[in-house]
Amino acid sequence: MTLFQETYDEIIYALVHPAGPKRDYHNRLEAPDRACEAGISSVNIGALLGLSDWRRDAFYSALHADYLQRTYPGVEVSISVPRLRPYAGSFKSSAAPVTDEALVQIILAYRLFLPRAGITLSTRESPQMRENLLPLGITRVSAGSLTSVGGYSETDNVGSAQFEIADERSVPEVVQMIRAKGYLPAFCDWVNMREKNAVGL
Repeated sequence: MTLFQETYDEIIYALVHPAGPKRDYHNRLEAPDRACEAGISSVNIGALLGLSDWRRDAFYSALHADYLQRTYPGVEVSISVPRLRPYAGSFKSSAAPVTDEALVQIILAYRLFLPRAGITLSTRESPQMRENLLPLGITRVSAGSLTSVGGYSETDNVGSAQFEIADERSVPEVVQMIRAKGYLPAFCDWVNMREKNAVGL
């Protein structure tokens, strides 16, 4: 289960979610707990870095991930590092932009503070950036992504893209890059090992 808090700043959160099902800050904040309690074996959280003060959001994202690891030791906890990209909408953040150097600092801080956690890097970053960041402890990268609401459905009722993709490579191309870097790509990482152990597999 992947669910981003987007920002841990309740004031900014209220500004970007004035109405609709996401407007309840605490309901969203507690959603990863509910997922863990429901038996979901892998939970991925994160803040949309640059929506608010990225230092604060990175700090609270790390604390949130640490809390989840300590509270639900059987759950694989991951943390994502998405930077704010051009998107459909009108909200303009006054927060300082997250530079490449700042992103490296965030990733390294996560890796040192959360040595067991996964770190996810999305197609928001350029191909060159993703390749350079991979050795810093990135454990999951997306590929062939669609950002429109309903983009993976089989209907024609697809909304506009939520943000611009920077790395448009296909899955086979990203797999080739990972192998070229000396890593082994894995696709089946969602199997619930607790269920396997329960049935004696």
